[in-house]
Amino acid sequence: MITRILRGAALAAALSVLSVLSGCISISAAPAGPYASGSHAVTLGRTWGDASAFAGAPKAVKMLTIDGWQLNRLYVIDGLKSGDYIVRPASKEKPTPTFKTGMTPIEQVELVAESVAAMGYQRVETDGIRPVRVGDADGLRADISAKSPEGLNISGVTQIVEIQGRLYVILYLAPAEHYFEATRAEVEAIMASARVTG
Repeated sequence: MITRILRGAALAAALSVLSVLSGCISISAAPAGPYASGSHAVTLGRTWGDASAFAGAPKAVKMLTIDGWQLNRLYVIDGLKSGDYIVRPASKEKPTPTFKTGMTPIEQVELVAESVAAMGYQRVETDGIRPVRVGDADGLRADISAKSPEGLNISGVTQIVEIQGRLYVILYLAPAEHYFEATRAEVEAIMASARVTG
């Protein structure tokens, strides 16, 4: 147990140095309580870091973190319209997956999985698709597994709901060892609090 904690602390320190050196992430506080990405609102049980200003993110995509964006990241994504993407393409020659109104639930899960792959993760897989209610609408959750570019095992969970032709997504990704399970209950409480307003 101590070895695992020390390994985790060393990993966190190394990744923190990398994120500082990259200089591409600006983090501000997202206090406990209501938090919104446009009309997609959730309730945070504690203060998170708001890293939404990361380079190239679409306006509808907000990203929160507790321990640093390399160790855990929670995306709250506001109502994607047909043709919108979660990950901004690097160029016209390298498009990223886009939402299309009328996608089946399986296609919506595939959209999120393909978007995770477009973030640079490898061997992205989904499992455990299950129904949930988001306010008065029917949505779904799915589990995600992947490998980070550095070779870490990554676990994740996503919540997806389509309301009036727009797609609302919450996506959480963290290293499988320690970080994901340490925050999973908190993240699922945030997902359960989600509401679409307006």
